Amino acid sequence: MTQHIQLLLPWPPSVNHYWGQMGNRRFIGKRGKEFRMAVAEECALKQVVALEGRLAVHVSLFPTDKRKRDVDNVLKSLLDACEHAGCYESDSQIDELHIVRQEVRAGGSCTILIHTLE
Repeated sequence: MTQHIQLLLPWPPSVNHYWGQMGNRRFIGKRGKEFRMAVAEECALKQVVALEGRLAVHVSLFPTDKRKRDVDNVLKSLLDACEHAGCYESDSQIDELHIVRQEVRAGGSCTILIHTLE
């Protein structure tokens, strides 16, 4: 039986804003921590239980405005935050990944559907 998690989340920070660096030390920056917390709160609200096995992920991105941006630039922060929030044990479980840019929405957002593969 296929299991799934569906979340409505804020716009994820780009890789450049997710991480911070001081000298040779890399760490999750302020925007990254805020996004992680938002994902964790949504997962707690939905009582998410970690999915096991091989996974497929479908992401719909609703940008904040019409600026040019690479859709893949927000994936790392989104997938890491979902892992940290307990959606799955490791993003290495993901075998399929689909991402679609949608229409602009005030404030931006994204939806993510994670489901097990049979």
